[in-house]
Amino acid sequence: MELSVNRITNANIYVDGIGLLGRAEEIQVAQPRHRMIDHKGLGMAGVAEFWAGVDKLESRIKWSSIYPEAQLLVNNPFSAHSFQVMGSIDQYTSQGRSAELPLVYLMTGVFKDAGAFNFKHQENVDALSLISVYHTELYVAGVQIFLYDVMANLYVVGGVDQLASFRSNLGE
Repeated sequence: MELSVNRITNANIYVDGIGLLGRAEEIQVAQPRHRMIDHKGLGMAGVAEFWAGVDKLESRIKWSSIYPEAQLLVNNPFSAHSFQVMGSIDQYTSQGRSAELPLVYLMTGVFKDAGAFNFKHQENVDALSLISVYHTELYVAGVQIFLYDVMANLYVVGGVDQLASFRSNLGE
């Protein structure tokens, strides 16, 4: 089997369908982080960790300057926004670039911290905004990798609903 390397070196961010081309310096997207709890009991020689849910999700956008239209979004903690990050995965083998695959990351959330501006001599002003995320999805080449929605009690990985039995047991 030949080694294949994936590289993503750029992306564009959309908030509520509006492109932020060149306005954001970077984005850190939220991924489900599993909450694990220890289990220990009489007769056990050790301690085991078991899944207990998903921690709250947070995303970050680092702005490359001050943009009034972005400030109208980040300073309102009561409006949820839809975010889309679109990138291109370059796939390389020993024969060079073998494929270019679309990457799409979707999320819904509210800005919880607009971010303070950093003013420095002869440097661009930047700010880091924090987003509390309620819904997130990742697609590679049109295939859904995962979907997590805290309000709907949904967690789908590779097309398998991880919480179907849980919801059923709760009577949902």
